Amino acid sequence: MCEYQAIADCYEGQRVFMTGGTGFLGKVLLEKLLYSCPGIEKMYLLVREKQGATPQQRLQKILEQPLFSRLKEEKPQALDKIVPIVGDISEPQLGLKADDEELLVEKVSIVYHVAATVKFNEPFEQAMNVNVAGTGRVLNLSKRMKNIKAFLYVSTAYSNTDRKVIEEIIYPAPASLNEVKKLLEIGINDNQVKELINGKPNTYAFTKALAENLVADNHGHIPAVIIRPSIVTSSKKEPMPGWIDNWFGASALITTIMKGLNRVLLAERDNCLDLIPVDYVSNLIIVAAARCKCAKEVDVYNSSTSGENPLTLGRFADTTLAYSYTHKFYDVPLPMVFYTRFKWVVMMITLLLQTLPAYIADIVLLIRGKKARYVKMQSKILRIRDTLEYFTSNTWSISAVKTRELSKSLSPSDRHLFPCDPAEIDWETYIPTYCQGIRQFLCKSKEQIS
Repeated sequence: MCEYQAIADCYEGQRVFMTGGTGFLGKVLLEKLLYSCPGIEKMYLLVREKQGATPQQRLQKILEQPLFSRLKEEKPQALDKIVPIVGDISEPQLGLKADDEELLVEKVSIVYHVAATVKFNEPFEQAMNVNVAGTGRVLNLSKRMKNIKAFLYVSTAYSNTDRKVIEEIIYPAPASLNEVKKLLEIGINDNQVKELINGKPNTYAFTKALAENLVADNHGHIPAVIIRPSIVTSSKKEPMPGWIDNWFGASALITTIMKGLNRVLLAERDNCLDLIPVDYVSNLIIVAAARCKCAKEVDVYNSSTSGENPLTLGRFADTTLAYSYTHKFYDVPLPMVFYTRFKWVVMMITLLLQTLPAYIADIVLLIRGKKARYVKMQSKILRIRDTLEYFTSNTWSISAVKTRELSKSLSPSDRHLFPCDPAEIDWETYIPTYCQGIRQFLCKSKEQIS
């Protein structure tokens, strides 16, 4: 039985199909699987054409990124196992060619469904098509696979934000999927969307909650598991400390604070900020799929820290501001952040400490014959802050008890190879790593992480 084997042995001779392999988490997951599970036979990646680039060209560009450096240096032959499959989860039958579909049905034994639209403000129809219908398409294909051993769906810990304590269980669907489909068929307006997602912060959280129930209700004979990451941040250790390649989640907001460009949040200092390093999420995915068993109930694992290793917003901001001062990372002197529960206070501090200084700075630039940029920059910063306001102004305790138990069930060597226990994260060590990752990989600083 697989549960008595080393995790790497569970992947011996297996062929894995993954959606979302071109995204932040997907790339880290791909690299880790090929690096730490050398017995994998093939990695099939669903890749769509994008901006005129073929899937093969997109894959080649991805493999040129720094996170694949150790794989190229130590195990270059592993890269030959990657097979791009042309397709798109938003299209009927995933847009697969007949021979590719047959190949997947005949050969694949493990499926990772990671792909999703993560835009909070995605139009409802688009979010439903990608996050819900797309999940259904991947699940239907998986049910036809002749050697299927595990179907793993990556959801979000924020699919159930109407609860202050979020446990590792499937919660009731926020709406009837059939009723939602009927509304989409006859046409749904903005007011109906607002009424429908009542209790959820946006179309992203609503559709991910629906997709969880779709998997739970329709997985049939397939062993299925759901992983719920919280706010995914830079890697703690692998494939390199601090690796990050996008501004999603907390990165853009915290960078504006470190730069001195944003000085107030609608939040309380003691609110929990649930961050999870991307390598902890990818390790949990690998372990959970290896341990997946066929059962009527779908196992759920939260990849989160607020329940087991809470980090307050105030502590996080203090540490990042200290980093900014030490490394002179700020653009505007004396970076700081105020916390308030009142929107009028946010507006007043924004006007006095952000908007007016931006206009003054632009006037100075214009007098010097340079292009104005600070007012435009402030507009973008306020959009970022407003988008994340729901998450900074609320707090949750997201339990990861089952995740910790799963980690503890591993052998000492596997716990070292696939760390996924959130209680083991040392914030005083990790937060500077995260800040340095932002500098090195997003702001393109030449200074390396030691």
